[in-house]
Amino acid sequence: MKTYKVVISELAKLDIKKAKKYYRDINANLAKQFLLRIRESKSFISESPNANDVIYEDVRMHLIKQFPYHLHYFLDEYRDVIVVIAVEFAKRENLDFSERK
Repeated sequence: MKTYKVVISELAKLDIKKAKKYYRDINANLAKQFLLRIRESKSFISESPNANDVIYEDVRMHLIKQFPYHLHYFLDEYRDVIVVIAVEFAKRENLDFSERK
């Protein structure tokens, strides 16, 4: 089975930074746990990019374990990579980040 490289967009990096700060303000260990779960999610989608359903356009959403956040990503077949375009709170109203592509 093919494993894809996962690329985090600049806006998704800002999403992660914002969430990490939120959890760090609560507890430093919680922030570390959040980053660990992000790494686990990246590993999962790199090995199984089609395991999650398409939510809009060709973007899929992966729920991060333990935290109420989703990774929004798509498979860029031209570059043969997975691109994460958003890491957002799961309860957010508008979950369409297609403008970030």
